[in-house]
Amino acid sequence: MFKHRLNQIKNENVGMFDLASIGITLALAICIGYFGGKWLGGKLGNAAVGSYIGFGMGVVAGFMEMFRSVARWNRRLKNMEKQRPIDSRQAQDAEEE
Repeated sequence: MFKHRLNQIKNENVGMFDLASIGITLALAICIGYFGGKWLGGKLGNAAVGSYIGFGMGVVAGFMEMFRSVARWNRRLKNMEKQRPIDSRQAQDAEEE
């Protein structure tokens, strides 16, 4: 029983860390897009246009990853809700034995 609860807490914390990393992921995607676009634009002759395009691509990539993280979190919560009644039934069966 203790091991099961430890695994449950561990899974919950992994989800929280996944959500906590959204801000860092968004900021890194924007910075990488901006500076990568500026570098590529400089190589092609117009760094300003490249930085705007890179910034836009970074924003899009960051928000896509944010939505993926939230979707993973929602799936994890649904799975936990589905397993919760099963776990309580198993605990009752174990107590009866």
